[in-house]
Amino acid sequence: MTRHLAFRLAPPLLIAAALSAAAAFASPARAQPTLRAEALVVSDVVTLGDLIEDADIRSGAALFRAPDLGKTGSVPAAAVIEAARRAGVADVVAGSITEIAVTRLSREIGEAELTDAIAARAADELGARAEDLRVTLDAPGPLHLDPSAPERLAIERFAVDRRSGRFEAVVTAGARAAPRRLTGSAVETVEVTLAGRALARGDVIGDADLVVERRPRAQNPDAMAPAEARGLAARRSLREGQPLRDSDLMRPQHVDRGAFVTLVYASGGMSLSLKAKALQSGAQGDLVSVQNLQSRRTVSGVVTGPSEVTVTAAATAVARR
Repeated sequence: MTRHLAFRLAPPLLIAAALSAAAAFASPARAQPTLRAEALVVSDVVTLGDLIEDADIRSGAALFRAPDLGKTGSVPAAAVIEAARRAGVADVVAGSITEIAVTRLSREIGEAELTDAIAARAADELGARAEDLRVTLDAPGPLHLDPSAPERLAIERFAVDRRSGRFEAVVTAGARAAPRRLTGSAVETVEVTLAGRALARGDVIGDADLVVERRPRAQNPDAMAPAEARGLAARRSLREGQPLRDSDLMRPQHVDRGAFVTLVYASGGMSLSLKAKALQSGAQGDLVSVQNLQSRRTVSGVVTGPSEVTVTAAATAVARR
């Protein structure tokens, strides 16, 4: 009796198992929708498929506004799950994810590329060299464009004030890129020679005493080039970092007023040297008055070297600086 029952029950169990296996083979289980930890988007809206894997045919449904180009924002996981439920996608698996980082991709134009383009345009307007212009943006940093805009940066409109250097520019990168407005200043600069250390009167300037910086031309109309300052001496005390001007410098003083000098009388290929006292200071080539200590006579001669004054029959006055 027992064996007969077992025989009668066995076929239904086998049939059920076979049908279950056939169903599993014919229709594999659909993957459960799962939250992404981060999303990279290219459009101005975030879709269901950007935030959830396996969102099925509803993946294109718009959920949120995307961040600005090149920016990253975060969306709470609970808000995404609720938005998905309203869109018809239920049972979204969040796991340990509490928020999703959303980054909007962009094509970045660096600040250097922006300022170079503006400098080239401003140079045409101001009649200056682009490399001499210092461009400063009111909102520094890169410019982010839609990644579908592969064309080069172009300046559609540009206006600059010649006196202040203030400019307004509208830039774009092709028909599909929205124009962007930029403001700032474009100032012409010039190389300015500065004192590299504190200088006392009479200090002779060498290469180590000079520093060169680019500064606004309008504020430094009489700026000196390093070659003009090299070898000259400070006419007065100068502080470190002070711009050097022609009026600040003089030829090195070889003779100081009140100092003893060698007085040389030169005539007909012969010379006589005497001790004298300088009554004036002078640089190489200057005409100064000295007193002959033997005769007490005052004569005029030309400074011909350190502590040396020469008197010749053909001596002429040299303009003093």
